[in-house]
Amino acid sequence: MSDEEILRLLPIAATIVAVRDDRADQQLARLGAYDERDQAQVDRCLQGFLTALVRATWERGWTPADVVQHGRRQLDPGIEPLLLAAISAEHKAYRHTTIDPRWLDQLTDLGVSQPFTELSLTRWAAAARVGRYLTLHHALSLAGFLQALPILARLYPLPGASSVRRHAPAVPANGKMLARIRGLLAKAEATEFPDEAEALSGKAQELMAKFSLDRALVEADPAVEIPDDSAARRLWVDTPYVSAKAQLVGAVASANRCRTVVIDQLAVVTIVGEELDLQLTEILSTSLLVQANRAMLAAGKHIGRRGESLTRSFRQSFLMAYAQRIGERLQAASAATQAAVPEADADRLLPVLTKREEQVDALFTKLFPNTTTRRTRITNGAGWEAGLTAADQAQLDARRQVRR
Repeated sequence: MSDEEILRLLPIAATIVAVRDDRADQQLARLGAYDERDQAQVDRCLQGFLTALVRATWERGWTPADVVQHGRRQLDPGIEPLLLAAISAEHKAYRHTTIDPRWLDQLTDLGVSQPFTELSLTRWAAAARVGRYLTLHHALSLAGFLQALPILARLYPLPGASSVRRHAPAVPANGKMLARIRGLLAKAEATEFPDEAEALSGKAQELMAKFSLDRALVEADPAVEIPDDSAARRLWVDTPYVSAKAQLVGAVASANRCRTVVIDQLAVVTIVGEELDLQLTEILSTSLLVQANRAMLAAGKHIGRRGESLTRSFRQSFLMAYAQRIGERLQAASAATQAAVPEADADRLLPVLTKREEQVDALFTKLFPNTTTRRTRITNGAGWEAGLTAADQAQLDARRQVRR
């Protein structure tokens, strides 16, 4: 069989294996029933096929973190190392200076080591201790998964771009502040005592609000040009109740001068905002999603008068109420924090915040020129009331004066 014949076969075989069609075994047997020389030919073609699919994935707007996060929901666990190996191989074609730093950060977080390495199915199979049949199955499953990915808004320049926008770290001198905020929220998620969680979350929100406004006050200096730090990132939320959880992320984003778009089918929320506000929104959203889920599960299951299960409607309404009340409290906290700015600084602060809003709106419109607003119905009053109560317990207050 020639390379051309194998390459014509691979997309079909990948689709069949990925959807678990009854013909999958036949396709695997066809590709695996060769002698050692032919197996090397099949591997070479399959390796090139996977690398090309990874590049096509970037061109459809996906990033490394997006692909891995979505893959964890769609693929067998043993396939992720092969996906990371294919990502590494695809990046060998680019000079380091032509890859956006935020893209490189994702690769580092995923454990894709540098320098990047070629993909070898033989070496991968030996390291994973899997046989020929399972190696082909995993490779074709991965190929079928990559082939079916939809188009997303492109958040970063493609790797290999001739010019890459270099982002300075947001307020590098205050990296310890971000670490402190993350530490407080981690403790809030871990504690079993509601009062302690309230105090920790409240302190974290106070630091976040002050941190953001302090940054704006620095940029209010006439000698400092206000940079366009507007950017976007995706937050993958756990199923089920995606729309309700997306509302919680949206509430946090709105209180921090960011905007959101949700794709329910993928369970992903895209957040658009100034770089520092994005970081803070992601940190707080992630923590509140954990706390909301814990409070929801603690409320238990719910059965109707006729014995029917009301748990799903209860939990959906619970999370929607939680999101609404958290949003109200965060907005109030943000307003109080801004009101605490000394009058002399407030006049300088307003133009900076206005300019930031314009920059964020411009990027949002560029990324999402066509969006729709969807209304959701509350179908369980008990769940709504329980969600409001749980949100009230998460006291998020920020009233200390902000100073330069």
